[in-house]
Amino acid sequence: MKKMTKQLNLNGYEEVLQQSQDMLIDVTKTIGGRMTKGLMATKQSDLATAIGLKNRRVTMQVPYQLNGFVNMELSTQILMFDAIQKGIMVDMVDENDQLLKLQLGHQIEYVKNGNMTSRDSYIVPLIMKNKTATKRILVTAGFNVPIGVEFVNADTALAAYSRFVGEPIVIKPQSANYGRGVSVFQFSPSLADYQQAIRRAFTECSTVLVENFFAGPEYRFLVINDKIKAVLLRIPANVIGDGHHTVKQLVAIKNKSTLRGLNDRTPLTKISLGVVEQAMLKSQSLTVDSIPVVGKRTYLRKNSNISSGGDSIDVTDQIDFTYKEKAVAAVKCLGAKICGIDLIIPDRLVPVSSHESYSIIEANYNPMMDMHCYPYKGKKRRVTVDVLEFLFPQLTNL
Repeated sequence: MKKMTKQLNLNGYEEVLQQSQDMLIDVTKTIGGRMTKGLMATKQSDLATAIGLKNRRVTMQVPYQLNGFVNMELSTQILMFDAIQKGIMVDMVDENDQLLKLQLGHQIEYVKNGNMTSRDSYIVPLIMKNKTATKRILVTAGFNVPIGVEFVNADTALAAYSRFVGEPIVIKPQSANYGRGVSVFQFSPSLADYQQAIRRAFTECSTVLVENFFAGPEYRFLVINDKIKAVLLRIPANVIGDGHHTVKQLVAIKNKSTLRGLNDRTPLTKISLGVVEQAMLKSQSLTVDSIPVVGKRTYLRKNSNISSGGDSIDVTDQIDFTYKEKAVAAVKCLGAKICGIDLIIPDRLVPVSSHESYSIIEANYNPMMDMHCYPYKGKKRRVTVDVLEFLFPQLTNL
């Protein structure tokens, strides 16, 4: 076999063959051999318990992953796990496209990216993908959204700087996800910063929006079938000083969490120290080698996206119900059944009294669910089960 592998140039198989040869020589290197050796030293029940506890410890290090499917988006992994636990048959229609076939009895449902289902019509994602269209629909219905200007030409946008001098603004692509191409200026930007932000936004989309900045914390409301299932406070990437470690060291410590990773395969994203983060530090007269004072929170980003290193804090039970009503009504207005809608709320404990109480900044037709299932802080919300019970109402009676 080794000779044939070498002649056929089957790279990588040499190691497999060597492992097989080692197992023939030493049977304790096989699963059966290890089981036999273990049973000679203890009772079967004790051995099974020990193996089970060991496997559980390994699994609980990354409890959000579904072994064998870790290449899938995390929300899809969690949905698959919950579907299997509920007795739903799960078939992979297209792994690369994150497309699943779920079957319970005679009922079949197709789900893409964890929560895109037949319950939402085709037009819904098309509306939400267009931020301008979303805003116009919401404004017409009486909701508060940021006032803005749309540009379809980079030169025109660059030449319009004088229109925004002295104003806090947000520059973002009309159609983009995960905060890509978004620049937030809590104070009026310089000409150079404005130009850089415009160019960055145009690399993501052919249409760019310049909107007024609405101050306050950002909250993600997850709406499923006209009900609020979870609310998260999203805090931009940050570190809290301990008086000893540098910003760079604090980031490294925070990134050690098993909840943080890359490429939508973990509930939180590792914090970077790239150009954007270092510019943010510079605006605070800091560098990556600065040592923040004890207890001081140092922000590394202005946008609060979890995908750029932000923190997710569950506040579902700590937010006034009037904001939940606004979120549900806005999602209904857009015709969606599953939606993540983002609101800026200066004080979440004070009921809605006017347009100044909140601002709807975005609606998402394929919202992340894993950040609700495994938040940075607060109660875990198994919203993937909510999706399954929406698709299969009979589950609630089982």
